[in-house]
Amino acid sequence: MDWTLVAQKIVLAFMTATFAIGSFFSFVVAPILFKTLPKEQAGKVVERVFPLYFGLCLGLDALSLLAVFKANVGFILILILILTITLNAVQLYVIIPESREKKKTDYKGFLKLHKISVTLNMSVVILNLLGVLYLIFKPF
Repeated sequence: MDWTLVAQKIVLAFMTATFAIGSFFSFVVAPILFKTLPKEQAGKVVERVFPLYFGLCLGLDALSLLAVFKANVGFILILILILTITLNAVQLYVIIPESREKKKTDYKGFLKLHKISVTLNMSVVILNLLGVLYLIFKPF
C-alpha cells in the first residue's frame, strides 16, 4: 500500500470537508437563521454553534497537518494549514469568549469583533479552498 497516496487523499478529504462546512455555515445556515428567526434568537443559536464549528474546523485542519507530513505535497500546504489552524484557534479561544463579554457591555466593541471574526472565517474558507485546488492540480 502506498501510504503517501493514502495521506494525500486524507489531506484532500479533510481540507475539502473544512471548506464545505465553512461555506455551508457561512453562506447557508447563518443567513437562513437571521432571515427566519428574530435577531436575538438567531444570535443565540449561532453563539451555541460557533464553538462546535470552529472546533470541528480546527480539528480537521490539525488532522490534515498531521497527514500532510506523510503526504509529501509541499511546503505551501504546511503553511496554509498552520495559518488555518491558528485562525480557527484565535476564533475559538480569543474572539468567541471576548465577543460574549463585549455583547453584554460594549455593543460597538462586539460589532468590531464580529467584523474581525467574519474576516478570519472567510480567510479560513478561502485558504482551505486554495489547499484543495493545490492538491487537485499539483502534479505529484
